[in-house]
Amino acid sequence: MRLSVTTPRGAVVDTEVDELTAPGQLGEFGVLAGHVPLMSALKPGVLTYWTQQRAATLAVGEGFLQVAPVVAGNTSTDRVLVLVDRATTASSVDRAAAASELARLEKELAAWKQDLDGSYKALVVQRDWAQAQLDAAAKQNPS
Repeated sequence: MRLSVTTPRGAVVDTEVDELTAPGQLGEFGVLAGHVPLMSALKPGVLTYWTQQRAATLAVGEGFLQVAPVVAGNTSTDRVLVLVDRATTASSVDRAAAASELARLEKELAAWKQDLDGSYKALVVQRDWAQAQLDAAAKQNPS
């Protein structure tokens, strides 16, 4: 399968993969070659993919994932397109900064006294992004 992970800043990953797992809005799910066509909303979380050489982990923000067959001549391959608002490799996560941001956001959400409006949702998404970074870093290098 061909995996492409793209943010508004450009491509993060464009490679052949054997398998991947992604953080869907309704829960984590996996994709293997030959998967039925699919479109799924993604929440901030960990996206892991496996190639023949290695496994790789990304923290991804909100977005969408599409699985679609690509037919060229007599051959058909799968294309997995991931469009997210942000993504970073697990190895580039600053754990201290993400942990500090997570603690700050948890405190702010716990003290929230206003209506559960768009501002609250934005804080939840920021908190989930900080948690996704920590989860990706921990999955890549448990310590």
